[in-house]
Amino acid sequence: MRQMSSLRRDSGFTLIEMIVVTLLLAIAMLGLLAVFDASARINKNETDVADAQGAVRYGVYQMTRVIRMAGSGGLFVTQAVLNHADAGMDGVLPRGNSYDNAAGGLTVQPTNGPNYAVRPGTDMIEIRGVINSPLIGFDDQSGCNPCTGSVSVNVLPITGNGLIGQHVNNDPAKRPQFAAIDAYTATAPAHPMFVLVEEAKNDLHTSCADGAVGVSRYPQMAYNVGVITAQTQLVSSNTFGPVDFGGTLGPRFNTELPSGSSEPAIPIHTVRRAGILDDIIFFVAPDPAINAPADAVNHPALWQGTRRGAVFEVERLADDVEDMQIAYGVDADDNGSVTRDPGCGLTADDPDPNFSTTDGCDEWVPNGAGEGPLDDFQFQSQDPFASGHTATQGRHCPRLHGVMISLLAKSRDPDPTYHGPYAKGYKLMNSTATPITGNFRRRVQTLKINLRNYSNQG
Repeated sequence: MRQMSSLRRDSGFTLIEMIVVTLLLAIAMLGLLAVFDASARINKNETDVADAQGAVRYGVYQMTRVIRMAGSGGLFVTQAVLNHADAGMDGVLPRGNSYDNAAGGLTVQPTNGPNYAVRPGTDMIEIRGVINSPLIGFDDQSGCNPCTGSVSVNVLPITGNGLIGQHVNNDPAKRPQFAAIDAYTATAPAHPMFVLVEEAKNDLHTSCADGAVGVSRYPQMAYNVGVITAQTQLVSSNTFGPVDFGGTLGPRFNTELPSGSSEPAIPIHTVRRAGILDDIIFFVAPDPAINAPADAVNHPALWQGTRRGAVFEVERLADDVEDMQIAYGVDADDNGSVTRDPGCGLTADDPDPNFSTTDGCDEWVPNGAGEGPLDDFQFQSQDPFASGHTATQGRHCPRLHGVMISLLAKSRDPDPTYHGPYAKGYKLMNSTATPITGNFRRRVQTLKINLRNYSNQG
């Protein structure tokens, strides 16, 4: 009897017991693996979002740098910040189309390769000014009198008068501006670049009516834009070289409105300053180099294009940018600032005292869901409006004070298990862009940028 009892104790688990234990262990392991898988997926997606957000920060930095320099060198505000494609230039086609909620078929032409198809419903913005190279000062002994036709633009390393003050354009050791411009224009033989020459003596703001506020404006001088097709020779010969102020490209920048006709160069007998004019565009588009259509459409990027003649030299700024929206701070009541209408009360959904997402409740347009696109280039007083840009016509009273940009970045890959905020999409301002299909983690970055060259003084 004692022997039988001992045998029972030593017999171990039954088959059924082993199966039950194995099943329980398998269930536990599956649960642990599911936790690990979810954790790894979340970690990957958050890393993707962090990468996209980091890239967007770089894009925002680049846009901020460029937008703050809008109009540098003396351009009209309507030529410095464009909300429509130029009606008389290629590069963005179709010509003259609005940059607000881009219509399907809007494309950017690069210096090489296929066109970039702008993502429908996103915004674009085009900035012009002397941005990527120095501005050079002139005196009565230098320039291009009368700065029309094809003429050399010559400048001295040091200008001015030793008794009343001098300006150092170039010092090879401490201020090598000539070398910087020569290096920047090295590609001009392959792709034309632009030179902006500003007049010294005729302020076009002198008869602006600023109402009872009594503020003053930054000076607005007459100017001409010409084309160069050779590298500048400032270091060796103190010259920008031959600049063609005729042709078809330069006169497009001389007109008050890029929606209007070109205007020929006007005689400029005394040059105030000159520099290499940049024309820079920002847009969201799929990479045309990606052959798989789905990959291209699902991974749009933020791009920057710099005009070279009639096309753009395009570079990628940030990956997986789903949308970009632009609002313009237009001082409609001419009180010197961009404000919210005090008659529109603050609400839980619209709490900011400085701007409003409610239609018509602030001077930022078009940032409300129902606010339509801006009129063509209407950023300044135009009463009375007349063609030409002579000193006797009292216009050029800029009312555009700032630009607000908002970028929407997403994770590279979808996460079917993610159902958090913005998983299915997020609407920026008055955007009509369709969210990319799939559950994505998304992040928004918004920034207001004041313009340096057209704000009020006082």
